[in-house]
Amino acid sequence: MNKIHSILLTLFLLISCSISAQENHVFLLKDSTRSFVRLLFAGDAMQHSPQYKWAWNNDTRRYDYEPNFRYLRPYLSNADINVVNFETTLSGKPYSGYPRFRTPDAFFDELIDAGFQVFALANNHILDGDKQGMKRTIDKLSSHPYMGAYLDTAQRNEKYPLILHIDGIKIALFNATYGTNQLNPTRPTCVNYIETEQLEIDLANSMKDTTIDLRIMYIHWGTEYQLKHNAYQHGVGQWLADLGIDLILGGHPHVVQDYEVLTAADGRRVPVMYSLGNLISNQRWQDSNGGIITLVDIDRKTKKVMEIGYMPVYVHKGMLRGERHNYYCIPTLDYLNGRLPFTLPNDSLEQDLRLFHNNTINRIPTTPIE
Repeated sequence: MNKIHSILLTLFLLISCSISAQENHVFLLKDSTRSFVRLLFAGDAMQHSPQYKWAWNNDTRRYDYEPNFRYLRPYLSNADINVVNFETTLSGKPYSGYPRFRTPDAFFDELIDAGFQVFALANNHILDGDKQGMKRTIDKLSSHPYMGAYLDTAQRNEKYPLILHIDGIKIALFNATYGTNQLNPTRPTCVNYIETEQLEIDLANSMKDTTIDLRIMYIHWGTEYQLKHNAYQHGVGQWLADLGIDLILGGHPHVVQDYEVLTAADGRRVPVMYSLGNLISNQRWQDSNGGIITLVDIDRKTKKVMEIGYMPVYVHKGMLRGERHNYYCIPTLDYLNGRLPFTLPNDSLEQDLRLFHNNTINRIPTTPIE
């Protein structure tokens, strides 16, 4: 009996150690009267050089990014968990834009202040500041949930997949990129790539944890500026669905791509938003001047996705209401329905916003996922 007791105690300690080794993040409901938990996913948060130059305020001698997300704050405060693709680095001075992004810390601080909580780092620009830049970026993000890039494999094992808990629902977030612009991480740092063997290991290990209710992949893939997904994206999406992923959201093309629902090998219906486009950038050509914010509502009783919606967001570059030049993320429906306290400075800009809005809603069906 003592021997059995000892074996059980050893097993308990081993299980406890494995659980404690996996970092967990607990979030509180914003509105306990709702029947659902709301997740919000935003696209590529970028920083080209005109952006940080315009953010600089000579009077205060500080970077002012507050206008960037001012009109998104109601949506960010309404969602329970807000996720964004952080497609730049906090590598310190000297700052630079494309092709090697090195961004002022104030940009990240404003994302936090606006309400973003979770940061995806597996993208093709995470190594723009080389090893030290990636290390500094991770250090700056260390007090916030992030995924996709790590100081070493021990940290990856501790933090990946990113485990979120909210109202008794356990969510595993995965994040991977097609590449890092021919730059390779220097050991011991590591980045999650779309590698068949490692992803299969990650998903197989996750499937052993029967307490996970939902597995979501935020993936960096596709062809830039193409409005439809390609065969590679479809194939990887189907493969991920078959491995156990329940929902896929993509970035990298810098335009909003189409949407479909895949059928996994076990019969599950797996929604795929192939590309959310840009949350904010200096890209001004048609369809790259904005993106979508995707809202995912999870039923609090069944712990399943009950509805997926989206909101087109246009990026205005210039002045508003007599303020300094800056960049403004504008929810297009709020603007078109007169719910925002301004009008764009001229008819050409308004036509640009309308064109972006119409192109986006024509590309993605509005039917909720059941």
